[in-house]
Amino acid sequence: MGSVLLDSGPLVLFLCGSVQPDLVGTGKTKNHNLKMFQRLVAEIEDLSNHISLPNVLTEASNHLGSGQQQAVKNAASALSAYILSLEEIYLPSIEVVKIVEYMEVGLADAAIISCVPRLRKEKVRVFTQDWELYNRLSSLEVDCVNIMHWRTPSNR
Repeated sequence: MGSVLLDSGPLVLFLCGSVQPDLVGTGKTKNHNLKMFQRLVAEIEDLSNHISLPNVLTEASNHLGSGQQQAVKNAASALSAYILSLEEIYLPSIEVVKIVEYMEVGLADAAIISCVPRLRKEKVRVFTQDWELYNRLSSLEVDCVNIMHWRTPSNR
């Protein structure tokens, strides 16, 4: 049993697939497939503690939409329920923009990078689809999974 942090891409896949799995591979999940969704669910089911950051949740919310603009019907409700079940780490943006990586990776990824000491200490597994974030976290010895690697034939 451990902890998990889903970056915005995997979070959108997880929520859209949970609400309407037949739509995985379309719209906001067009870069994913049903096997990726199923593998994500399988990988995180034993990781009972979910953590996130407002920056990541905001990105996911923007992709999922709300009201008539929802990517998948009930996606906003699914995000709301997910938020109620996790620990949210708040890092003031004024602190996040001070780290060197901010200018290269943006606010959400820099916020995740700011959490590296905690991620390592608590052995939090981070799921992303961003190769640059994956490479940075891996080089900092964070347990990180790039779900886009699952698209390669040897990982299917």
